[in-house]
Amino acid sequence: MKNLITSIACVVILLVFVLQFATNQITHNHLTTVDKSVNAFKEVAKQEGYISDENSSELKDEIARILGCNRDKIIISSTDIKVIRGKKIHYIVEMPLEDLIIGAEFLNISKDESEGKYIIDNYTTSEYLDRS
Repeated sequence: MKNLITSIACVVILLVFVLQFATNQITHNHLTTVDKSVNAFKEVAKQEGYISDENSSELKDEIARILGCNRDKIIISSTDIKVIRGKKIHYIVEMPLEDLIIGAEFLNISKDESEGKYIIDNYTTSEYLDRS
């Protein structure tokens, strides 16, 4: 009987690792999708020569939808003046990652330790031609 109880406890503990692996895969897929959205955002910024408020707002909406987080927690900072072709556009996109560890309470891990931030800090070269 004690072997049965011990076996059940071991299976429960091992299931946490299986669930964590699945959570890691889901997080990875979400971040890959976010990277693709940020890349599309960057391409629009290259054409416009800067990060417009409309482009920034669309990216925030997209990231919030992908990650299932509050839009207000996403921070986008960037070059806010138009730069001509060949100049650099700097952009930083910060977003929260929540519930990174499944069963955190079971493993005695606090909610703060189960959260993180994903930051994309990058440059792109402007393709904007000032025709005025």
